[in-house]
Amino acid sequence: MTVKEGDIFISKLERNFFGAFRILKTNGKTSFTEHLECILVGITQYIGLEKPKLNDKNLTEILIENRFFSNNKSAIGIRILKGIENFEYLGNIPLKKDERNFKIEIGDGTNGCYPYYGAFEKNFGQDAFFEWRWENEKEEFQQEVEIAKIASEKKAEEYRKRNMKPKKMIDEKSFWEVIDKIDWSKSDDEERMLTAIKFLANKKVTEIKQFQENLSYKLYLLDNEENAKNIGENSYGKEYFSADYFLYVRCCVIANGKSMFESVILDSEKMPKDLDFEPLLYLATSAYEQKMKKDFEYESGCDYETYSNINGWK
Repeated sequence: MTVKEGDIFISKLERNFFGAFRILKTNGKTSFTEHLECILVGITQYIGLEKPKLNDKNLTEILIENRFFSNNKSAIGIRILKGIENFEYLGNIPLKKDERNFKIEIGDGTNGCYPYYGAFEKNFGQDAFFEWRWENEKEEFQQEVEIAKIASEKKAEEYRKRNMKPKKMIDEKSFWEVIDKIDWSKSDDEERMLTAIKFLANKKVTEIKQFQENLSYKLYLLDNEENAKNIGENSYGKEYFSADYFLYVRCCVIANGKSMFESVILDSEKMPKDLDFEPLLYLATSAYEQKMKKDFEYESGCDYETYSNINGWK
């Protein structure tokens, strides 16, 4: 399917509401998705019980998210075209001069860089409904989310307590060959990963999955309290310890090669201090998508999320 900048599509929201999203940039590439066309998409401020009309001013305004911890976040992200055919096309409103300056660069939503979300989910655009609830049913909405959070945490705890065991993994030599392809001479994380992604993408699909299995298992092995206590300023036990950040630090251990990984396994004090490398998490995903031109769906035998290694946190 071909889309143009300024194209607007209608999204169906909960409670029979309608929303809309707008194409802000087309024909983009990133090092993670160089084989696929990326587009920049913004969810508009429109929400109503009737489908929007093309002359509605809200269609040219990007939704600003403030629910929970969003804090004036623009609802803009990078997508691939897969799934957009499920949405009704409304029409086109040409971009204004300042809107033509958008870039397709992966980031955290600041400095003109935006998150990469992959394909369009069938419920894409729901953020407009969630913001409507935040403005009109805030207390009820917060209570529902808290109940869902407690239920999710209980389910996650039960999952973590299961007997985790790795599935078939790629052999150690092949695993570290991929890791050694990370190019630390580059200053940009995406560029650092490019060679490793291409190298892994040239392997068999089974080997890509087995690489992910090996990576997940190594991250699982590094998931323990002693390692968490030795990551620098944000170590476990201090005020600002983050489970996500500890995962990214563990990625940094593996990304720096076999010698560092083995030294940390033997001595927690060798954990890198105030360093992390989140991009390693997406190596297998990017390689698979580059090879197969579709989403990577794989569940490893061991969960690499922080606190998953029960024995490491006793």
